[in-house]
Amino acid sequence: MRRALIGLAVTAFTVVALAGPASAASAQVMRFSFHGTVANASWSASSATSLTDTSVHVSESLQGSDLSVEQFTANRDANGNFTGGTDTFTDVTGGFSFGIEQALLTSASLSGSGLPATACTLDADFRVIGCSATTIDVTVAWTGQGPISRSVFNDHFASDGFNETDHFNGTDRAATATGIVGGLALSASELQFANLGTENSGTVTICIGTGC
Repeated sequence: MRRALIGLAVTAFTVVALAGPASAASAQVMRFSFHGTVANASWSASSATSLTDTSVHVSESLQGSDLSVEQFTANRDANGNFTGGTDTFTDVTGGFSFGIEQALLTSASLSGSGLPATACTLDADFRVIGCSATTIDVTVAWTGQGPISRSVFNDHFASDGFNETDHFNGTDRAATATGIVGGLALSASELQFANLGTENSGTVTICIGTGC
C-alpha cells in the first residue's frame, strides 16, 4: 500500500513521569512543541500509461529540520486499469538545504541530492512485491500567492485523569511551486496544492492513573 507522508513538521516531544506520594498515582507529562517554518507541495502528472503523484513537506525549526517526500507512480493499461506501480519515499533530517522568506512568505527553495530513500514495487492488486534502498534528488521552488492568513488559538481539555493544553500561533500563504523530484520535472500546471507558513505551537498533556 501507499505510504502516507508524515504530514507534520519536526517536533520536540518529551515524556516526563512525575512521582507523588506513595498513596497517589504518578502523573505522566508529555510535551510537544514546534517553532519554525514549513513549506508543502503536491503535484499530479499523467501520461497515456501512468499517473505520478508527488508530495513534498519540509520544515525548519528550533528543534531541527525535516524533509518528507513521496512519489507514487501508478501504471495503467489502455483501458485505464491499474497494472502495478512503484512508491518511493524518504523522511530525513539532514542532507538538504531549505530557505524561506519569513516576513511576507514571498518565496522558498529546497534542494537535496542523493537522499536515502526506499522504493517499493506493487502488483496489480496493490500488494507490495518488494522494497529496496535507493536515493532521490529533490529541487523545489515556491512563490507565495495571495494574502497571508494568520491564526491564533488556545485550547484546554480536562477529564478524569487527563488534562491537555494546546496553543497555536501561525501564518499561512498559498503558493505556486515547480521542481524536479526523482528526475521528474513538475510544473505549475500539474500542481495540486502548495503553501508556505510559520508556526509556533505546543501541547502539554498530563495523564494520571493506569490508563496512561
